[in-house]
Amino acid sequence: MQKIRLVSIKSVARPLLAELHHLGMLELRRFESTDFESGKTMDIHDRISSSLVRLRSIKSMLGLMSRKPQCAEMELDRTLEEAESFQIEEGLQEKHRMLESNSTEIANLQSRSDDAKKLYPFQFDFSKLQSDHLSFAAGTVVAARLPALRKELAGTQMQTAVSGSEGVVVLAYPSDDAKAELVLSKLGFAPIDTEGFTTPRETAKEFQSRISALRAENDKIKAEISEMAKKYGDKVLRLTDALGLWSERAIATKEMGFGSQTMIIEGWIKDSDFESFRNTLEAKFGTKVFVEKIKNGKEEPPVVLDNPQSTGPMEFLVRLVSLPKPSEIDPTIVLFFTVPLIYGMILGDVIYGIISFFIAGWLMKKWKKGGFGYGVASVWRFSAAAGIIFGLIFDEWFGMSSYQLLEVFQMWGFINLASLGIDGPLYAGFHRGANVSLLIGMSILLGLVHLALGFLMGAINEWNHNRKHAIGKLAWIFIELGGFLAVSTAMFGVFPPIFVEVGLGMFILSAVIMAVTEGPIGLMEIPGLLGNILSYARIAAVGLVGVLLAELINHSFVPTPDQGIVMAFIMLPVLILFHVMNIGLAMVECVVQGGRLNLVEFYGKFFHGGGKEFTPFAITAKQEK
Repeated sequence: MQKIRLVSIKSVARPLLAELHHLGMLELRRFESTDFESGKTMDIHDRISSSLVRLRSIKSMLGLMSRKPQCAEMELDRTLEEAESFQIEEGLQEKHRMLESNSTEIANLQSRSDDAKKLYPFQFDFSKLQSDHLSFAAGTVVAARLPALRKELAGTQMQTAVSGSEGVVVLAYPSDDAKAELVLSKLGFAPIDTEGFTTPRETAKEFQSRISALRAENDKIKAEISEMAKKYGDKVLRLTDALGLWSERAIATKEMGFGSQTMIIEGWIKDSDFESFRNTLEAKFGTKVFVEKIKNGKEEPPVVLDNPQSTGPMEFLVRLVSLPKPSEIDPTIVLFFTVPLIYGMILGDVIYGIISFFIAGWLMKKWKKGGFGYGVASVWRFSAAAGIIFGLIFDEWFGMSSYQLLEVFQMWGFINLASLGIDGPLYAGFHRGANVSLLIGMSILLGLVHLALGFLMGAINEWNHNRKHAIGKLAWIFIELGGFLAVSTAMFGVFPPIFVEVGLGMFILSAVIMAVTEGPIGLMEIPGLLGNILSYARIAAVGLVGVLLAELINHSFVPTPDQGIVMAFIMLPVLILFHVMNIGLAMVECVVQGGRLNLVEFYGKFFHGGGKEFTPFAITAKQEK
């Protein structure tokens, strides 16, 4: 990244801001100097903001919020004049008030209509239920409470009906009978307001007629709004988008410095963009704009993750944790290999991997691109492909070898292996259950390489800042290597006996160098390094548990013809259910354990994070909210 300064005359401020906005190469930084006036928003910003708020309201009322911004570029004064002369909101607001009022009335009428329908079993006119001495009530109770209600109010004039679990009651009782009201309340009686009711069917019919009339009126209003949207929509979008751009530019001037005739802008740009940026401005503004590189003080440059598009899922992981500082190596490319490698070694089943791949792909379609869920699913799908590859290496298919799976199909008559020329295993895979020691050794060796890579990246990060710490990071690599040579030779005879002494010598010398560069306290971290290395054994352990569970499920629930077709229909769903549970457990463990090894053990050797992302002043075409 390169810090630069632009000096221009004030007369080109607006076109210069527009050009910077379109170029989208410069991240603005606040310019401060005792010789220049501190930046502030443009004087015209209040007019822009007022018109923009009003136009966004019109845009919402016309139902145009789903339309994407066009980033329409217009001259500011003409845009403001056109926006301020555009006045249609009063009529729109009145139409929306009518829609809201009608909708509220429709909801009320629909509720009363539903109440009237509950009273269909009673064919009398409720408007005639009037008496100076009697009180009339209609309502509902739980149907199971109707007997209790009849018993409590024995002697009271009452009619009841039952609809499903609900009882409908109409009763008359003396106006001064407090007991009736107490009983109704105790039994959960929910009254129905029959004010204005005639017979229930006539009342419901009247309500539905009024609802239909209001809905027709609403449809007419919506059609009128739709016509207004067709007539004025393009203009509203054009003005809204243009003012949105100018609003961003008016605010951006807060970062600038102003003299009596000049304007100064400072910020960060990619090194590779500088010449193109300067040439473009000079071609358009000539001597009215001067661009120069300046030295950076203590300010830390912003960070750009510049990786191939194919590494997108792993770049999401990097952003999820923290951006690297400008002085740190971007770990995206390394994660591109290590995340799927560890996931694949743990999952290691072709069919489990295929299922994971398609579930992740389905989730990516369901979630919005760029969101958290989409990012997680993209990492998952990418890693699932490695699970398929390792499944082929391990020759694991639903916990069976490829030949065992084919034998199951032959057992049920779906294929004939002899006719296909198959009389034995298709190939010799690396069976994890039969090679436990080797699998654990491979996992630990992966850990040694993985951590050594982390130390190497840490040394590179530190080299230009603190050579002493960089040498200490390199010493850790040789502590690893020396310990590996000594232990693997002394305990397992992997190398000739002389390597015990070579390994111990390398270990001791590296430990001394590490103690000198990082202090004696660094020696206390050596057991921690051993723990880090041994933690990679979980790759073998977790993967092996998944294999054993799959084999146990197959041994217990794979149906055979001699059990009969009925038993097969019973056992097949159970077999699938248990495998689904095992797949779910395996996928969770792959994510958790792989995430720990990559983002705790590995990251801890070189990564500090805390970088700030490069956010240039650019037109983003964001959807209005």
